[in-house]
Amino acid sequence: MISNRGICLFILLSAGCLVSSVHLVSQIYDFRVSFSAIEKLNKNEENLSFQSNLLLSEVEHYRNQLTIRKIATESLAMSLPSKKQQVFVYLKDKE
Repeated sequence: MISNRGICLFILLSAGCLVSSVHLVSQIYDFRVSFSAIEKLNKNEENLSFQSNLLLSEVEHYRNQLTIRKIATESLAMSLPSKKQQVFVYLKDKE
C-alpha cells in the first residue's frame, strides 16, 4: 500500500515537473519573441529620430535662407537680377 502511494506521488510530481517545464519553455519563447520585437521597434525609432533630425536641420537651413532673402530685399533694397543683368563666366578645362 505504501508502495502504491509512493508510486502515485512520484507520478504526480513528475507530471507536475513536466507541465512546469513546458510552461517555463513557453514563457522563455514568448520573452524572446517580445524582446526581438522591442529591438526592431527601437531600431525603427532610432532611424526615424535620425531622419527627423535631418529634416529639422533642412527646415532650419531654409528658414535661414528665407530670412537672408527677406533682409536683403527689404532692408538692403536688393533685388534679383534680370536676364540682361546676369553675367555667366565659363572656365575652360585644363587639359
